[in-house]
Amino acid sequence: MPTTLFPNNFEFCTLASGSSGNCHYFGSEEEGILIDAGISARRIRKSLDEIGKGIERIKAVFITHDHIDHISALTRLTKKFQIPVYCTEGTWKGILRNRSTFDLDQSMYHEVRPYKRYLVGGFAVEAFPVSHDAHGAVGYHISNNIKSVTLATDLGYICDNAAKYLRQCNAMMIESNYDENMLLFGSYPQHLKQRIHGPTGHMCNSHTAKFIADNFNHNISHILLGHLSAENNTPAKAVETLNEALLNKGITTNGTIIKALARGERSELYVLE
Repeated sequence: MPTTLFPNNFEFCTLASGSSGNCHYFGSEEEGILIDAGISARRIRKSLDEIGKGIERIKAVFITHDHIDHISALTRLTKKFQIPVYCTEGTWKGILRNRSTFDLDQSMYHEVRPYKRYLVGGFAVEAFPVSHDAHGAVGYHISNNIKSVTLATDLGYICDNAAKYLRQCNAMMIESNYDENMLLFGSYPQHLKQRIHGPTGHMCNSHTAKFIADNFNHNISHILLGHLSAENNTPAKAVETLNEALLNKGITTNGTIIKALARGERSELYVLE
């Protein structure tokens, strides 16, 4: 029997966003999925309990790429909770090479191929390639019968693959990692500045803001700026840069929720209606 997509009750919440850990929840009243698992399984379970969503509801975890701040809980999630892991072949190979995750339950693996729809937890999930320094890195587009969310973090620039999904979503979680001046004139060593600033690194506030302003439409109800750097950005700077870009385009958002996701704190539970 085919998976039924829930027509409403589309909820989502960021449990963590940033280089110290990433994990996002998408669900309905009945079940849900995670995108990334870069914080402890204990913290994931605690955060889900806080929003009234027990970990037994989680039908899968989809992984964007194999950096440790996206995968650290996988061994416990697969072994103790028997949660399936969906990711690209390149990401899976990286997970198995990592000493923190190589001994996870490999029977839980499901290969993800870009642009293919996977029906899990009441959602259709599609991956799309992104430009980042990890083999097989992807973003995800999560949809039900009515609404959709696009998650695009850990990317050096917004390529056509990501742009396609960001333009059609109702809510976006999009990277706004650093303020360019704070990075370039900050204390990071030059090689790290080049890595972050490069085409396979991270998105700066101004580039993210320009993309959103150039592509804004009133079907977008939530713009959540994620993966902010602790050293080279602030939530206020990220939001201010976006608001200035929208103002310069003469755009009024008419109630669109615009927020910067806190690095070490769970967000509120958002609902797409």
